[in-house]
Amino acid sequence: MNARLFVAVEINEETRKKLAEFQSNLKKAGADISWVAPENIHITLKFIGYIDEGKLDTVTDIIKNSVTHINPFDLSCVGAGVFPTQKNPRVIFAQVLDTDGALAKIHERLDNQLVALGVAHEERKFEVHITVGRIKTRRNVWKLMESMNSYSGFKFGSEHITQVVLMKSELSPQGPAYTKLHSIDFI
Repeated sequence: MNARLFVAVEINEETRKKLAEFQSNLKKAGADISWVAPENIHITLKFIGYIDEGKLDTVTDIIKNSVTHINPFDLSCVGAGVFPTQKNPRVIFAQVLDTDGALAKIHERLDNQLVALGVAHEERKFEVHITVGRIKTRRNVWKLMESMNSYSGFKFGSEHITQVVLMKSELSPQGPAYTKLHSIDFI
């Protein structure tokens, strides 16, 4: 049986609460957005996709190897933006400052090592962010962008990162449900 997997960094409740308030304020724009449930908000390091559950131990070993010699570090969540462009926004995110490049290093290691399991290399440049919503149509996008401007430089919170997690994602019409399979601490 296959499992839909990704590697993530969890965020603390204080930051999660500020991100939920951010979502609430943006909802007032009346744009057509699929919002990430506050309990599902996280930083995605690497989307793996569907993998045979028999390979979970191998995936976990690859994750452990990718965090070798990574020490706990701090991140700041400051400011907001959209992907791919302001003229054609599809994803609303909170910016994450990875000043030491630790998350980028882990992502690169994961990206290179998961190829052995048939996981494709990322085409896009890795940009550390927290997705809070996905824009479905152009309805009231201009109003949404006006609301977004007030969050330039807004401090959502700080994180002390000591581990990454392997998550399973199960899709349903009500939205995805995430289950933590493994936590891998930095050594």
